Amino acid sequence: MKINKQNNNNASGANRRGRRAKINFKARAGQWARTVPPLAKTPTVQILTISNVPSDILEAIDELAARQDRSRSSFVRRELQRIVAEYQAKEALSKSR
Repeated sequence: MKINKQNNNNASGANRRGRRAKINFKARAGQWARTVPPLAKTPTVQILTISNVPSDILEAIDELAARQDRSRSSFVRRELQRIVAEYQAKEALSKSR
């Protein structure tokens, strides 16, 4: 009985969440719905996902992450932060000259 009860609760919760999302969407359809900049002004960005990273690169990342006892996502996040910091430092240095 408990399993059915849990499933029913989860199902009704999912329904509530879905309903709430629709209500919020309708509420945002008014004057304040456009809070993001227009697409013409937004630079195009490719979203990096696992599906568009070659498997040999993923294996290399996993190996490097394992050496540091980190997860893949933690390793990638840290490396991206390091790379961005390097670029920002170079940019700041070139502007100060």
